[in-house]
Amino acid sequence: MPPLTTIQHDALIEIFNISLGRAAAALGKLVKAEIIMRVPSYKFLSLTAAAEQLNGMAKHHICGVSQRFEGLFAADIILMFPEERSLEIVHMMLDNDSYSLSELSELEQEAMSEIGNIIINACVATIANIAGEHFSSTLPIFRRGSSMDILKAATSTSDEGVLFVYIDFNIMQHQITGYLAFMMSIQSVAGLVQTINRFLQPISQDSAVQ
Repeated sequence: MPPLTTIQHDALIEIFNISLGRAAAALGKLVKAEIIMRVPSYKFLSLTAAAEQLNGMAKHHICGVSQRFEGLFAADIILMFPEERSLEIVHMMLDNDSYSLSELSELEQEAMSEIGNIIINACVATIANIAGEHFSSTLPIFRRGSSMDILKAATSTSDEGVLFVYIDFNIMQHQITGYLAFMMSIQSVAGLVQTINRFLQPISQDSAVQ
């Protein structure tokens, strides 16, 4: 993956934080609670390296919600949480202690698909707005399994790289770390860089005027 300049790196973090701010507002209305999300960092990784990162962060399986997007660039985007954290989020969203673990598991797929749909689409909508482009998408798909199973199931080729994004997810005073994986080809990364540069255009123009 081509390295980004410092200003491009900062711009991509800002784009994600704008996206997650909108997603947090939408989720907050859904659960009637304050939700704060931000992106502290990201990495460009190979598929294998991304799976190893997830293996080191989850005790058991990973729960993921994926969608395919095509437009200025194509990407399979996956929102992921360690399985134990996924159930914790569902429990907090239901705000009801009477549900058993087995009942939570049954509700998990629906709840996580809704969370994934809101967060992923907020990211893509922000990127589309900046790029002035339209993106088409598939319906969200929920999966549970090993990190490699989740990542491989969401892409048609193992040659794609992964933009691995860390998310700090604060809901009802609980701090949870989630992950966004953008599975992209080299050509798609070029489209993402084009979006970043469009985001930076007003800043460059202001600097030129001064």
